Amino acid sequence: MPEIILTFELDGKTIHKETKGFTGSDCISKSKFIENALGGKTKNRMFKSEYYEKEKTKENRSKIRN
Repeated sequence: MPEIILTFELDGKTIHKETKGFTGSDCISKSKFIENALGGKTKNRMFKSEYYEKEKTKENRSKIRN
């Protein structure tokens, strides 16, 4: 199940956002509402290996199950 994890630093200004369970650019599009709600400024963006995987589709899922 996909997750969005927020960590707030003690300074109250620094927020770390981590996504789990998303592939491709879904991590950005599914968590954009949080960035917008918090001011919309991203200083550093680092991508995990999941970002470089193809987004899951019904076709991909059925191939894995068969």
